Amino acid sequence: MNSLQCPTCKQNIDSDSLFCDQCGEKILICSQCGRAGKGKRCVYDGKPLVEPGGSPPPTDVIGQQPPVPQPVPPQPVPQPAPQPVQQQSAPAVASGKLKLTSNVHGIVIETQDGDILGRSKGTFAAVLGRFSYISGSHCFIRKAGGVWTVVDNGSTNGTFYNGAKLNPNMPMVLTNGSKLKLADVEFVVSFDEPNDSGATDRL
Repeated sequence: MNSLQCPTCKQNIDSDSLFCDQCGEKILICSQCGRAGKGKRCVYDGKPLVEPGGSPPPTDVIGQQPPVPQPVPPQPVPQPAPQPVQQQSAPAVASGKLKLTSNVHGIVIETQDGDILGRSKGTFAAVLGRFSYISGSHCFIRKAGGVWTVVDNGSTNGTFYNGAKLNPNMPMVLTNGSKLKLADVEFVVSFDEPNDSGATDRL
């Protein structure tokens, strides 16, 4: 698979990635030359930036590109959260570390904001690499305003929260005691209290 360079962290990533595997930033590419860029237009040829795999923006009757706001796809994050978020009864825990535990496989993972969970990418690739149904960059963890969320990164076999499949690139709030399933590997979500001594090690 071809690769391109993230314009934010300058790391090489898969050319069809919607988000950077390293820094989590949304990836946009030039509709003409295919280079990754930031903003609304390519700095090399002035063409609009679109999502990887997206169609080039339409032209008007005289062959010029329409106004800049039209070809820019809507940002996924501000959209309404999927229904499972509205149905949650337990509040999100704002303090402590996020821990994912799989008793079946004997795995305990302590994550931080921005961590990627995947078979070949991220801090826990050595732990998750034995699970063939988990994608290379399956999902990533975010913490904003004291709320932990998980975002499916367009995985092949899906990310599931309490049995419901998540939409790609849509954040889902995690709550204590909930079930997070990466393909066929299920974890229980829990939150540890902050450790002032700093003695708790990450897996």
